[in-house]
Amino acid sequence: MIYLDHHAATPIVDAARAAMDHARDVGWANPSSPHAAGRAARAILEDARRRVAAAVAVRPSQLVLTAGGSEACQLGIVGLRPFVTRVVTTTIEHPAVERAIASLGVECVRVPVLDVRIGVDAFTPHLGEGVLVATQWVNHEVGSELPIEELALACRAKGASLFVDATQAFGKRPLELAALGAATVALASTKIGGPAGAGALVVELGRAIEPLLVGGGQEHGLRAGTQSVVAHAGFGAAAGVCHERIAAMPSVGRLRDRLERRLEELGAKVNGGGLPRVASCTNVSFVGRRASVFAAALDLEGVAVATGPACSSGVDVPSPTVRAMYPYEPERAASALRFSIGPATRDDEIDAALAAVERVLSRTSPR
Repeated sequence: MIYLDHHAATPIVDAARAAMDHARDVGWANPSSPHAAGRAARAILEDARRRVAAAVAVRPSQLVLTAGGSEACQLGIVGLRPFVTRVVTTTIEHPAVERAIASLGVECVRVPVLDVRIGVDAFTPHLGEGVLVATQWVNHEVGSELPIEELALACRAKGASLFVDATQAFGKRPLELAALGAATVALASTKIGGPAGAGALVVELGRAIEPLLVGGGQEHGLRAGTQSVVAHAGFGAAAGVCHERIAAMPSVGRLRDRLERRLEELGAKVNGGGLPRVASCTNVSFVGRRASVFAAALDLEGVAVATGPACSSGVDVPSPTVRAMYPYEPERAASALRFSIGPATRDDEIDAALAAVERVLSRTSPR
């Protein structure tokens, strides 16, 4: 299989596999137990916490370990509910963020994101005390980057709070979250070569949030439930080598550009190409061809691509992000395919994927 769906989940790196094997042998006990076995598990868990914190330049005490990126987004938004009277977000957020915002039950302003750079001035009229800006750093479908550093400055100047979904930014660019000054930031293991079932919420020092899961006092009382030592051991190990992934992004970008140019030659339109983007993703539309059918045909050819967020798989609807970015070109959303790659993607895999695209195009016709 040629795997071109790295924005859904990345292949687990060797360091994470080794750490998880060790944790299965040594860290199987409850990390909250006071006996020797529990202390061994706790040591592994806290080492993982330190590694993730170091990778994003925050203190370990700022991390709340979660069961994944969606839970981190939920806690990072809903946990601020007592202090929020209005939410400002964008039209291209991940469903985990959209649904968390909806559960707050407060006024929501959605800033449109079209295929041009979105400026902080689109947010500033809506900022003020009691306002939570909840937005992504990097879009999951098209790879577009939002100006989060500038937005953080604007929020601080106006007294607004900022939640950042950094799940797709982690591993693709350096993150120095203590300097950013966001209230809460969500991270996910699956985007950096770690396993599913692990994530983290970074909480600003001195920031009060409310727990979603209550019971025991795990995670500073902010997330009850026994932590998965094995999953977080893998997360920590992947975070420890995350700098290697970031260093590889220029090479990843060159590969993505070659893929994208050839797809354009084959008749595709690039979605989000007018915005600054991370190197790992291209989203294209073969207008007139149904995305789900095209992706299924490529799957039969041994090529894995996506038509939208992995959490919405099985729901055959046009890409929400592309629909929001091109409201007057609905056919783009209906035919949008995401090709996302990583450091392990090879030139010959790109060649083979492009040959598969050509074969699918040759035996099908636009509607």
